[in-house]
Amino acid sequence: MVPPALIGLLAGLFVRNVPSLKRTMGQPVLGVKQHRPKLAFIAGYVLLVGGLVAAPLYVTIKYGDPMASFILAFVICGPLMITFVNHCHAFYIQQTLSGVYWRNWRWKIRYMPYESISEVLLQSNGKNGYLRVRSRNIKRVRLSFDPWQFDASILFAMVLSRVEHKEWPQDLTPERVEELVAGFGSYEKMFGCIERLAYEKKLKLD
Repeated sequence: MVPPALIGLLAGLFVRNVPSLKRTMGQPVLGVKQHRPKLAFIAGYVLLVGGLVAAPLYVTIKYGDPMASFILAFVICGPLMITFVNHCHAFYIQQTLSGVYWRNWRWKIRYMPYESISEVLLQSNGKNGYLRVRSRNIKRVRLSFDPWQFDASILFAMVLSRVEHKEWPQDLTPERVEELVAGFGSYEKMFGCIERLAYEKKLKLD
């Protein structure tokens, strides 16, 4: 049996480096559970079928020994491909008035109030970038995702407001959140601000 820690590591590495899939931004996101773009699901199942069925069939036809081919495919490709497909189905983020919910690859739901955010880091992965957010409430756990596969406009607006006003927005309503997001401009503009503040350097918010 593959250790859960190793599965998590494989999932993280693979998901972090998937092709530059992007979500169409500008849709309502308050309270919406955002999963990965549909193309990510399609890519995951194509890789799964290719790695576990097509590849061993090809090797069998060309070199013989079907048993060895399928065993190697399941040992080498199985953990990675199955983990990626599972991650696509399990992982989501949900931005609310008070904080962010997300579900990890183990199907465990976490919650991070905006005012508990202590650190934001935008890492380079040669594609869309990878956002890592830490909370002072859950020290060993962080929210990590591709900010172009998920619309993080509310989270971005909260962080930018905290940086600008030195305090977290209070007494939020759906209308107030909409105004707050609109006040920072387009998603591209907000991402650019986050990039300047936290690209390959930790933005401390304690």
